[in-house]
Amino acid sequence: MKFRPHLTLALLMGFAMTAAAPGTATASKPSYGCAPGFNLGERTYAEYLLLPGTKAALDQGLVSEETILGGLAHFDHNSNGVVCVKSVPGWQISHKPFAIYLYNVVDDAASAP
Repeated sequence: MKFRPHLTLALLMGFAMTAAAPGTATASKPSYGCAPGFNLGERTYAEYLLLPGTKAALDQGLVSEETILGGLAHFDHNSNGVVCVKSVPGWQISHKPFAIYLYNVVDDAASAP
C-alpha cells in the first residue's frame, strides 16, 4: 500500500494546522462545546470513525484506525474522548491528494460559551 504514508502525512498536516490555530485549549479547561463554525459538532472518537471521509479512508486501507485515534487524542486536550469536527468547504474538490478524507478537528474545550 504505497498511499498509506501519504495519507498519514496528510492527516498529520491537517491536525498540525488545526493545532496552530489561535485559541486552543489547555488541559485544565472544561468542555464548552463547539464553536458555531464546526458544522459536524461534537463527535466521540467512535463517531469520528464513522464519518464518510474517515470511513472511506479506513475501508480503502489508506490509514489505520489506530493512527486516526492517535491523531484525535492529540487534539483532545481535556481527555474526555470528544472533539469538534468541521467539514471544510473545498476540501472535497481540492486537487491535493487525500483532502477528501480530511476534517478540521479541535478540542471541545477550545472555545468559551
